[in-house]
Amino acid sequence: PVQALRGCTDVDLGCSPSTNTLPIRRLRLAIGAKQTIQAAWVRFPELVVEKAAQTYTRPDEFTYRYASGTFEAELSLDDEGLVAVSTMYPRGMLAPKSLTASLITLMLP
Repeated sequence: PVQALRGCTDVDLGCSPSTNTLPIRRLRLAIGAKQTIQAAWVRFPELVVEKAAQTYTRPDEFTYRYASGTFEAELSLDDEGLVAVSTMYPRGMLAPKSLTASLITLMLP
């Protein structure tokens, strides 16, 4: 199974769009830019990990568009650059800032 994840640069916990902050910060896309990455997508509640192509597009300073397969969502960032609002899930399902910040600290060099 680990070989199937070769080339993944990021992890995406399917239960929260807060982990989308990781590739957003890593990619540092210019406004109008678009990039596709490979992510290890952890599906919940099954805890199945799959390789997924994910495309990020940055239409403006605080908005990213996310697409993977047939799924699309809009991600809004707060003033600190953390995913604050997402069309993926109802507002209350976002991870608290402390969790997001902890994940970023652990995963970025």
